[in-house]
Amino acid sequence: MFRSGTRKADGNLHRAACLLAAAMLLPLAGCGQSAAQRGLPLRIEISHVVGEAPLQLGDSYKTAAGDTWSAERLRYYLSNFRVRRADGVWFVNPQSADSSRGYFLVDEADGASKQFQIGPLPAGTYSGLEFLVGVDAQRNGAGAQTGTLDPARGMFWTWNTGYIFFQFDGHSPQSTADAQALTYHIGGGSGASAHSVYLQFQSPVQITAEDSAELHLHADLARLFDGAHALRPATLSSAMDPAASANIADNSAGLFRIDHVHRLPKAGLAEGS
Repeated sequence: MFRSGTRKADGNLHRAACLLAAAMLLPLAGCGQSAAQRGLPLRIEISHVVGEAPLQLGDSYKTAAGDTWSAERLRYYLSNFRVRRADGVWFVNPQSADSSRGYFLVDEADGASKQFQIGPLPAGTYSGLEFLVGVDAQRNGAGAQTGTLDPARGMFWTWNTGYIFFQFDGHSPQSTADAQALTYHIGGGSGASAHSVYLQFQSPVQITAEDSAELHLHADLARLFDGAHALRPATLSSAMDPAASANIADNSAGLFRIDHVHRLPKAGLAEGS
């Protein structure tokens, strides 16, 4: 049995050791979190368009080949965001293995889903943005999850054990499916691969501790039919597996472009970011 005096001495030594360790860590924390280095989140806003006109669900549009199509539902995942600094260093947007943080479900029918923030980014000058259209292989194969990855969102195939990366439901008079439906559901199980998109900024984007930026992206649905591959509703009315939907997946990655960027002061960002 130790005497009380020994226990007290041991306690003092322990407290002294803790204080010394804390003192040694403080300069490192200060260097890593200085006001000059801390930045702000980057806001992203997405508009769905057809050419230069806003997409209207239910309206009819023409392809370059003269086919007619309309969209009734448009939803997709964006994830694994990275922002490239002017010196070539990448900022990787945080994602959590325990939640859906960093995985965004964009829905044309839900205006709030088309605006979100990534970061915060360290202060610096940035030259481009990269992301996946879909869910990375690790999370796609991890089964049912929560948040934006919750199966209740209607973007998870229980029969195929994977997520729908990109969902387009519509109609075309040229479709050979029942009710002239167009059904393009991209993603699925182990054979699915999310496509990467890289967008170069037209001019450098500066992030500081007081000012950020808002990127306005356009996703042009005309490119779904007239993209890298010409899609004809008469020959492809439905695609719901990786093999059949490969061309649609390629085209979906080509929808995005930067329309414009504007400065965004700290006060304009969502609270808690």
